[in-house]
Amino acid sequence: MSYTREQLTAIFEHLDTELRRLKSGGRPEEELWDAFERLVHMPSIAIDHRDRLWWWEQVYAAMERHGLTELSSEHLAREFP
Repeated sequence: MSYTREQLTAIFEHLDTELRRLKSGGRPEEELWDAFERLVHMPSIAIDHRDRLWWWEQVYAAMERHGLTELSSEHLAREFP
């Protein structure tokens, strides 16, 4: 069974809410990444083949919105100097 775009949009709205909550609470970047990974992880069969490009666009847009691309660079620099 595939999710509809409406259902997928709701998942991203929940993701945005959760990441804003964590960020405003001063939580460490690892917790933001954990939440991000937990909330966007789903089997490929759950996303209709016609929506997969849209899905990945939403994933990257969420990363940009929440500054996770920058956190990723900082995290990698610390982990792999």
